[in-house]
Amino acid sequence: MAHLHRNMESGMWKFRDKIKPEELVKIAKKWAEEQPKNYTDLYVRRCSKNQLGIGFKYARNDKETSEQFFERVSDSLRRQFGNDFVGWDISNEIWVIKQKAHPWLNK
Repeated sequence: MAHLHRNMESGMWKFRDKIKPEELVKIAKKWAEEQPKNYTDLYVRRCSKNQLGIGFKYARNDKETSEQFFERVSDSLRRQFGNDFVGWDISNEIWVIKQKAHPWLNK
């Protein structure tokens, strides 16, 4: 069985589709610049009929709990987007089977 990563968060922050994908890409790029060692994956995608999302994998340091990570990011998104921030699907139980770096991602 693959190794359970107990210090990793994985999920999707969800927004109404009236928020433009470019705006979410800008936020994801900012997170990647601010915490390049913590975010292992960041992407924007459609996540349901009327929603867009920022998908992520985030490696927490030992000083931050899962709850602290969730509160920090969700509070920021609520302040920034109000009711256009509609939810999340996040877990801190991650069994990583395979993760591969792609050279074109950093271009």
